Amino acid sequence: MLCIAHPARADPPAALCAAAKETLRAGPLLAAEVAAVFGKAKFAGAQESDCLYPLQALRYASADVLLVQTGAPDINSGYEALLSAFVIQRTGGGLKTVARFREFTNLGAFVMVGDIWPIEIAGDDAMAIESSSWSQGHSTSYLSFFAFRAGALVDLGPESAVVIDADNEGATEDESKEAAVKASWFFDPADKTALVVDYKIEAKGATRVERVVWRLQDGKLALARGRVPPEVAQASGR
Repeated sequence: MLCIAHPARADPPAALCAAAKETLRAGPLLAAEVAAVFGKAKFAGAQESDCLYPLQALRYASADVLLVQTGAPDINSGYEALLSAFVIQRTGGGLKTVARFREFTNLGAFVMVGDIWPIEIAGDDAMAIESSSWSQGHSTSYLSFFAFRAGALVDLGPESAVVIDADNEGATEDESKEAAVKASWFFDPADKTALVVDYKIEAKGATRVERVVWRLQDGKLALARGRVPPEVAQASGR
């Protein structure tokens, strides 16, 4: 759990991306957590690529987590989507950074980070991160899962990221080969180790729904029931 994170030393003042100015002005909670981690941060020039961009502050029962990306989010930039996480303890006198997980994941180039959710998986505080990409006419959104466990931030997989939205409309002019996938997901309330994904598939003029279940096994999400519909690979170009 977050409360067992080890104390962390203060970071030097950070250069935040110029694009984050409005985001911080509009989000006082996010601004307060950025200040707790970096102190009075300066803003980099508009063309800086190694600046930090605060994505979101997640609230858990025992602490908060600030998610930061290296470089301003831009699906066309080609820069790697490197994410860092900072655990912040809420105290009577304010906020205190207690752990840092720098560049705990790289979601890849030409990727845009989307929604981030604080969740619980098998008793561990965790998070689900949505990311999107566009390549050669294929538009795809994925889910990645990470858990705070025994003082570490671990990647839960699965080995192949869970596609939750995809279409190949821009990749083919043949309507008979078009495919679109939209998925909803949740962790089974009766089994916090089971990730349930319901796929809605539209292809060849027909629509159907298929359910797939991943379950946490040996610290990783593994396919436990069902199969990933073949249209997922077709729509995402994978």
